[in-house]
Amino acid sequence: MRRLELVRALLRNETSILRVLALGDAKAAREFGAGFATRGGVACTSARAFPIALLHRAIGFGSLVRADQSTLDQVVRHYKTLGLPARVELDERVAPAIAARLLERNGFAREEFVHHVHVLEAASAPRPVTIGGLTIDRVTARTAKSFGAATARGFAVEGTPLGEFFDRVSVAAVRTATDRVAAFLPRVDGEIAGTGMAFLSPGVCGLYSGSVFEPFRGRGIQNALIAERVRFGLSRRRRIFVSQTEGDNPSSHNLREMGFRHLYTATFYLKPTA
Repeated sequence: MRRLELVRALLRNETSILRVLALGDAKAAREFGAGFATRGGVACTSARAFPIALLHRAIGFGSLVRADQSTLDQVVRHYKTLGLPARVELDERVAPAIAARLLERNGFAREEFVHHVHVLEAASAPRPVTIGGLTIDRVTARTAKSFGAATARGFAVEGTPLGEFFDRVSVAAVRTATDRVAAFLPRVDGEIAGTGMAFLSPGVCGLYSGSVFEPFRGRGIQNALIAERVRFGLSRRRRIFVSQTEGDNPSSHNLREMGFRHLYTATFYLKPTA
């Protein structure tokens, strides 16, 4: 697969799961102002209560579609209608240089943080990761509440409105998108030690919500979660796997250990509300 085709396949996986998370729990979407729309071919996610990059950005400018003024105008109008600042994700080494210049000419400023996008193309299962006392359970509708609470803990926002949002939308995804979502709970001697989710789109399995709680870190549990989700994707005839990290952090090192390679870096440009 050519590089641009690969990037587009990965972005479609990401935008698909963001749509599921934004709209899967209609009551949560109303309460927290979560939304998903497409403007000029760009996927626009929004979260009025939490306008952070993870939940609130336009994806695909210069990668899924051309970077031009008409497309950007549609994106800006969408967020202006919502009364929210416009944030555009720019995929470096994918989007043309004119994309950044166009954003800057329109009053956008680059933010400091970045996301690294990692990819694995595999036809066989990864090496097994054996850890004493570790089991990895597939989440069911019955155990979805435990997964939702663990997701909030994994993002270190339990007991907050953002934690409640992550909890509820994660539960909804497990229960409503059963053909695309598989969630996993690692346990050490029966105690929940983290989370992991896999999301299927055509040809691609995305690895999301991967976390290991602090008391259980340093044992290789994240690598075991990566391997489990890759095995799941292979069982569903996916051969391309994607995962994102916030910069070059321990999770990115674990992904490399499991055979992933860095494909591109996503940067973010913000245009404040007038």
